[in-house]
Amino acid sequence: MNKLLLTSSQTVGPFFAPALLREDAVRNVLVQPETVGERVRIEGRVLDGDRLPVPDGLVEIWQANAHGRYHHPADSGPATLDPSFVGFG
Repeated sequence: MNKLLLTSSQTVGPFFAPALLREDAVRNVLVQPETVGERVRIEGRVLDGDRLPVPDGLVEIWQANAHGRYHHPADSGPATLDPSFVGFG
């Protein structure tokens, strides 16, 4: 079996801070029942080049809410924030 191609290394940031995980990071519940917008489910595994699980692997995602606004201090746009939508994890 061929080895997997490795994803290139990336510098941490500008948004992610190491050791800054939400309390629900294990479940990664980013929306609540009242959250507006289409639900998207992302699942997968983080593997090394030999197809072995990476025990401390982390996949960071960001998503704007249904109004197009990110839950981040740098997004000061006019779109409405949705308090029931986390948008990152």
